[in-house]
Amino acid sequence: MNEYGIFELDGDGEEGARVAGTTETSMYEAVGLPSIPPELREDRGEIAAAAEEELPTLITTADIRGDLHTHTTASDGRASITAMLEEAEQRGYEYYAVCDHASGPGVVAGMGLDDEALLAHADAVREAAADVDLTVLTGVETNITTDGELSTGDSALEALDCVVASPHSALDQDRETATDRIIRAIEHPMVDIIGHPTGMRRSQREGLPIDIEAVASAAADAQTALEVNANPARLDLRSTYVRVAVDAGATIVINTDAHATDQLELMRYGVHTARRGWATAEAVLNTWDVAAVTEFCH
Repeated sequence: MNEYGIFELDGDGEEGARVAGTTETSMYEAVGLPSIPPELREDRGEIAAAAEEELPTLITTADIRGDLHTHTTASDGRASITAMLEEAEQRGYEYYAVCDHASGPGVVAGMGLDDEALLAHADAVREAAADVDLTVLTGVETNITTDGELSTGDSALEALDCVVASPHSALDQDRETATDRIIRAIEHPMVDIIGHPTGMRRSQREGLPIDIEAVASAAADAQTALEVNANPARLDLRSTYVRVAVDAGATIVINTDAHATDQLELMRYGVHTARRGWATAEAVLNTWDVAAVTEFCH
């Protein structure tokens, strides 16, 4: 068991079938089926898919090319812009987005950035980006208000490369109100990603009881990505919601929401969750090349 209370197999998790050994392979061969990845063995149609040779080729950690939701000391992070960018560069990422908190509902007073401070911060990010060998995107994690508006003005959002909108308050809304709220944010023309879409925190709160079918359909139509937040305290979207989103044709993005350099390592937990939701690399935004990502975010 690791520091987050999660039991882990040796390796990166996606190699679980290998860990199980040859006995498992022989078992599947005996019934005329290909080996089913461990993450899919939940009686959600995987046996029928295997029989029809329609099992997806699941995303792996090696497919990840960047992280599009991270923080620095400009808001509530514990590392500087430079430190976070250098860590991303060392990880071999092709691109990286700095998305510090905007001020607004659910954010501790004085922690988030107002529009003027946000634009000054973006300038500082661009300056630091000159010293690393990766594409750095300026961004923000703006707040979705109770009625689906954003806590950052449109003129400030227009000046940024990547806009993450997340719910941080009023997480006890009813299903209809919560769904309408998230869909309104999804349909905002400057929103690229919905961060931790339900606001769930494991062992603390359930989060918004959204109609995931409606949310996934809206996200597919608006070409807004739905985040799998890789922090083990969140893992939001949960795997069952990922499956619905993938089936609806929505784009998934796996982000760490890192607030310190060592938290970039959390990416693998988001990958595990996406795999349980039958996600392929093609369905996940941050497996795409930098040109495709920057086009998606504009």
